[in-house]
Order: sequence, then structure tokens, then C-alpha cells
Amino acid sequence: MLFRLAAIEKTVTDPRLLSDFVDLRKTLTHFSEELQQVAAGGRVGVPPGYYLVTALTDLVERWQGEIGIATRFRHRGMNRPDVDDRTAETVYRIIQEALTNIAKHAATASTVSIRLRRMPDYLMLQIEDDGSGPGAAILEDSDPKRRRSGVVGMSQRVAELGGTFSIRPRRGAGTRLLATIPLKTSILRRPGGEAR
Repeated sequence: MLFRLAAIEKTVTDPRLLSDFVDLRKTLTHFSEELQQVAAGGRVGVPPGYYLVTALTDLVERWQGEIGIATRFRHRGMNRPDVDDRTAETVYRIIQEALTNIAKHAATASTVSIRLRRMPDYLMLQIEDDGSGPGAAILEDSDPKRRRSGVVGMSQRVAELGGTFSIRPRRGAGTRLLATIPLKTSILRRPGGEAR
């Protein structure tokens, strides 16, 4: 892909378009490096629990800049550093996939709202868009190889952590995604080892 892109770049004379090609080449190069790390067993692109809000803020700002849909990310109670890495990965991947789906299937959306709230025993994540039609997140990819990272994949990630996951059309237009994920810190044990 990089070789092909370099060949096309040589035929471009518009400075603005050439700048876009340069940005695309940088993105592909970075993606290639990440794939190599993944192939070597690395945990790439996934924030640790204590870095989740910072990573999500960066993700949302970059997505909003690229796609041009106004996006609001609100969080409450996330200043505590006790969200485990697996839960952080699940939350990050769900938001990442939902935003990807909105970009692909809800181009008419003008606003996206993301709310992440830490309750005493669980995290609550809500993502809403105001796009027309059935909503971005409801549209499942027909390719079974992509379903792990699609709607089915999001649901499975949450289920593996003992949480709940739902997607429904919003009244009027758009989609609402809601996920609740139990926090491991809420599992207390009695002196004898029995969970309560």
C-alpha cells in the first residue's frame, strides 16, 4: 500500500492534495508499525486503566477533527486509578468501534454524545448519535471476520466481563448504545474466601 501510495503521490500536483497524501502515508506507516507489534504479541493502542480518560479524550478529539461531527465526551467519577486494564480496554474498544460505525453509517449525524460514569460497583457507558435511519451501531457488518470488532464483538467483550450491553434507536432519530461493566474492585470476599 505504501509503495502504491508513493507512486500515486508522484502524479499529484495540487499542494493541498499532496499534503493529504503525506498525512495518509504517515498514518499507514504508523499502522504498519503497530501491526508488527501486535504480531509480536504486544498490547498496542490500548490504554491502561489509569490512563483511560486521557486516551479517550485524545481519541474523541482526533475523530471529531477528522470526521467533522461535533462530539461531546463527559465523564464522572473517573479520577480514581482502580479501573483494571481489561475493563479499560473494553471501554476504549467499544467507543472506538461505535465512532467508526457512526462515521460509516450515520454521516447525517450532527452530534455525538459519550458519557462514561463510574458508579460504586460498575462503569456505565452511553453513546448517542442523532443520525437518520436505523442508527450506526445497529448496522452489523456482513463480513463474519469483522464481527469480532463489530456490534457482536462489542457485546461479547462486555458479556465476558459480566456486564450488560444494548443498542436501541433513539426517539426521533439516531441510536443509543448503553453498556454497564462491573468493577473488579466491587467483589469483596469474606475472611473464609467466599465472595459476597
